[in-house]
Order: sequence, then structure tokens, then C-alpha cells
Amino acid sequence: MAKKNVAFAEQPAAPAGEHHKSLLQAAGVVGMMTILSRILGLWRFRIMGHIFGATGVADAFNFAFIFPNLTRKLFGEGAMTAAFVPVFSRQLAKGEHEAASKTGSVLLCRLAYWLSIFCIALIVLSAAARFVLPYFFVIKPDYILEMKLFEALLPYCVLVNISAALMGLLNSLGHFAMPAFAPVILNALIIAACYCVGGGWFGQAPSEQIWAVAIAVLIGGVLQVLVQIPPALSRGFRFKFHMDTSDKGFQEVMAGFKPVMLLVAVFQINVVLDNVIAQVFIKGSGPVTYLNMGTSIYQLPWSIFSLALGTAALPALSKFWGLDKREEFTKTLLDALRMVFYLAIPCTIGIMILSDDIVRLFYRSGQFMEADVRRTGAVAFYSTAGLIFFSVNAVLARALYAMKDMKTPTTTSFKSVFLNLSLNLLLVNLHKLLPSYACTDLKEGGIALASAISQAWQAWMQARAILKKLGEGKPAKTSRTKEFILRMGMAAVVSVVLGMVAYRWFASRPEWEGFWPLLGSMAFGLAPFWLAGRQYFTAKLNPPQSGGEPGWRYGVKEEAWPEDLKFQFSLYSTILAGAIMGFLVWAVRDSVPPEGRSFTLVAQRALAPVIAGVFIYATASSGLLSREYEELKAAFTLKLKLGKR
Repeated sequence: MAKKNVAFAEQPAAPAGEHHKSLLQAAGVVGMMTILSRILGLWRFRIMGHIFGATGVADAFNFAFIFPNLTRKLFGEGAMTAAFVPVFSRQLAKGEHEAASKTGSVLLCRLAYWLSIFCIALIVLSAAARFVLPYFFVIKPDYILEMKLFEALLPYCVLVNISAALMGLLNSLGHFAMPAFAPVILNALIIAACYCVGGGWFGQAPSEQIWAVAIAVLIGGVLQVLVQIPPALSRGFRFKFHMDTSDKGFQEVMAGFKPVMLLVAVFQINVVLDNVIAQVFIKGSGPVTYLNMGTSIYQLPWSIFSLALGTAALPALSKFWGLDKREEFTKTLLDALRMVFYLAIPCTIGIMILSDDIVRLFYRSGQFMEADVRRTGAVAFYSTAGLIFFSVNAVLARALYAMKDMKTPTTTSFKSVFLNLSLNLLLVNLHKLLPSYACTDLKEGGIALASAISQAWQAWMQARAILKKLGEGKPAKTSRTKEFILRMGMAAVVSVVLGMVAYRWFASRPEWEGFWPLLGSMAFGLAPFWLAGRQYFTAKLNPPQSGGEPGWRYGVKEEAWPEDLKFQFSLYSTILAGAIMGFLVWAVRDSVPPEGRSFTLVAQRALAPVIAGVFIYATASSGLLSREYEELKAAFTLKLKLGKR
């Protein structure tokens, strides 16, 4: 074992039962920085939509920018980080700090070296194709611009992947703020570049003005690397130029990286094919822009809550699995999943109800017209339907990486991608086979819906694999889980049917106008699900006495509940609170004035239901004795106290 390097800051282990607090605090830091980044990202989309609209120039930039994002997922924060963080975290946990510094140094050097060679080769090939192809084919000007932007943005691939590797290193050292802040720099620079475009500094034609944005991306890549170096050095990381592939830590990283690289490569190629399908099968300009702008809506809560929890959980999961602490591993994983459901479910319900209004608020400006809002809103609606599954997969995949299981995510991803592409081709062409009212203008929305369905299937497959590895697939627990899913699933269907019937019945009678249809649908829609859950938990707990004291639920102390029932109750109470919120947000939306052209009316229609929904959900979840509500409140209170010191 290597000697302990005193330069590294000591990271004391959290006491038993306190894992969720440290997890929430770390996720809170990532989440707050990500909120800022995503808000600027939406502002970035808005101002680019205002200047460039949903034109061929906008499609050219969005398509060219896909490749740097693909390599970032492939080599940076996706595959490489998933393989590197478990090794680096275990080295730190065992006190092998010198070895950890060497492994990190070798990784950074070789990553920069090979990515640079790869990007130079692609630039040469793309430039050659750009000069040769016009002699044999008629190439549209937008495609030539797309190739030029692709070549210009390739150096960003190197920079963003080094930044992502530094992010994994800092997260393992317990530092989350600066890695989460780095993307803010990129969005801020792009916004500044767009304002420069408005000043006429880069010409008058959109094909000239888009180069201001490309330059901002490159500068942003440089700054994302530079801002993470000081905190890495201050935490004890000692960088030395190493290209030594015989380093054991590096070899272990590469052994884990290869299967994960295949996984992420398949997924990212699938993202590229989504955009290709949009360009080929959807007529007119703008489908790539609609797809990118629409999916950015669900990515706001996904990155703030789910990705933040997954990022914060990976080092802890890797440490517990490496030290063979299965109980702590399971507790950390369940804590992350509970919070993911608690935060993702209300976001899913709220965004789907308000999809058009939110898109109108963020993007309706300048060259981005009302027709563009409707098509982007359809993408936001259908992609948000998969928010829960995207969120769960962000945690489950990291749990499998921490378990050193790289095969399961790869195989499930292959199956998911195959399903996604098949559904893409079906749904994107569905409007040609059915009347327009039957498919509700799927088009780009069909691509988003296909992705949501395939993510749901992958989440189910990954969850089964984790349960099997943890030895939780015992007959009693397995049958109880199946019973819960079956019973609550049937109750949910009955609730939806009764709620819809009640709403139509009340709405058809003039004497019951006003809020009566809403109240009737709430009463009939919530009652079956609430009663089914109450009967299920009472039967499984078989309470010996009636306990009304704090900490008692269904007559049994919370500490005495089996872990699987705790998790099931968390899901049950979250769905119930989310349904209550959904009904009332629906009522608030219908009570505000219809959309107008002024920004005040647009903001009122979009923001008033969101603000109301936050308060309604907090009230409903606290009334249902939600553990997640109490944990979040305690973590937020602690953060405020620490901030005042």
C-alpha cells in the first residue's frame, strides 16, 4: 500500500444512519450550481431562438455541437468518469494517496493526447470532404456551414473532456461546487456572444453571426478547465506529467472504461440518429432545433435533482462497495432513489400540464414564432413523460458502475437503443398514417416519446440486476414487491378512469359548473389509490397496536419498518402528493388569463401555476408524513445555519 500523502484533505467517514444527510448536502451544492447553469442555458436557447429562430443556421450549429457533447458523454463525465471515480475513491479510502495522484495524472495526460490526435484527424477529413464533395454532389449551403462549424468546435472536445475528468477527481475529493459551476461559464459566454451579434460585430447575415457563438464555446472550454485546477491542487492532488500505462490504477480504469465506452457510444450514437431521423423524415426547417430546445425543458429538473444526486452518490457508493459494506451501500442507494422519486414525480406532472406555457415563456421571442412554440411544446410534453425513468437511470447506472458491473448497463443500453430506434421510425411517421387529431402532431414529439418508453424499459432491467447482486431478490421480498406494483398499478388505473368519468359527469351539468368538476374528479380520482395503499401497508405491517405518536405510521414505529416497505411507502406518498399537486395546478392554470403577447401575461400564465405547485406539493407531502420532505427541510435548515457562521 502506498504511503499516505498528508497533502490530501482528510475525508472522515459519515456515521451510520447519516449517509442521507451528507448525500443531500453534496447534491444540494451540485443542484444549486446546476440551477444557475440551466437557467442560463434556457436563457441561451431563448436568445439564440430570438436571433436565429428555427432556421437552417440554427439547425447547423445544434447539429455540429452534438459531436462535442457526444465525446463529453463518451470520454468525460459519462464513461471515463464512471470508470475513474470508483478506482480513485477506493484509493483515497484505503489511504493510497500517492497512487491516486499518479492514476489521475496518467488519465489526464493520455486523455488529452489521444483526443487531440483524434480531433486533428477529423478536422483534416472534414475539410477534405468539404472541398471534394461539391465537385460530385449538390451540397446545400447549410450543410457546408454545418461542416465548418463541426471543424471549428472539435477542439472543444479536448477541453470539455479534461474538464469532466477534473470534475470526477474533485467529486471524489468531496468538492462539488466548482465542477458544477464550470458549465455556467459556457452558457454565460454564449449569451454574451449573442449580445455581440446584436451589436453587428460579426456581420449581418445569420451564417456570419453564428461564428460568435462558436468562438464563445471554445473560450468557455478553456475557462472550464482553468477554474477547476486550483481547487484540485488545494485538495492535495499532485499533477505530474505521466504517460505510464503500467500504472495499476490506470489499468483498472481502462478495464472498466472499455465496456462503459461501448455503452455510452451506443447511447450517444442513438442521440445523433434521433437528430438525423428528425432531419430526414420531418419536412421543413427546424426539427433539430425543436428537438434540442424541447428536451432542454425536462433536462432542467433532471440535472438539478437527479443528475446531482447521482453525481453525489457515486463516490459514496464506490467507497462502500470497495470496502464490502453492503448495508451502507444499500442505504445510500435507496436514499438517492427515494429523493429522485420525490423530486422527479411532481416535476413530471407539472411540466406536462404546463408544457406549452413554459416553452412560450422561455423561447417565444423574435424569430421564434407561435407555431414553433407548439412543436417545441410537444417535444417538452413527451420527453418529460420519461423524466422519472431518466432520473432513476442516472442513479441505477452509477450504482452498477460502483459495483464494477459494466456489462449490465451495456447490454440494457443495447436493448433500449434498439427499441428506441424502432419506435422512432414508427412514431415520427405516425402522422402520415393517422388523422392529425389522432396523433396530436407527434413528429419531433414522437422521437421524444420513443426515448421515454425505452428509458422506462432500461430502468426496469437495471433495477432487476442490482437487486440480484445485492441478494435482495429473496422470494418473500420479491413477491411483496410484485404485489405492491400490481396492486398500486391497478389502483392507479381505476383512479384515472374514475377521475375522468367524474370530471365529464360534473362538467356536463350546468348546475355543477365552476370548481365542482375539478373537486369531483379529485375525490373520485384520489380515493381508490389512497385506500389501496392504506390497506396494503396495514396488511403487511400487521400493527400490534395503534400508535399515534410522532415516528409511528400505521401503528408501527418507523424504525421497525422493513427497508422495502419504507421505499414503497415513499413512492406511494410521493405519487399521492404529486397527484394532489397536479389537480390544483391544473385549476390554477385554467384560472389565470389566457395567453397574450405581452411578456407579463405569458409569465403570469407560466409562473403562477409553478409557484402554486411548489407550495401545494410541499403542503401535501408534509401532510402525508413524507420522510423526504422532512429530510430536505432539515438539510436546507442546516445549510442556512452553516452559511450564517
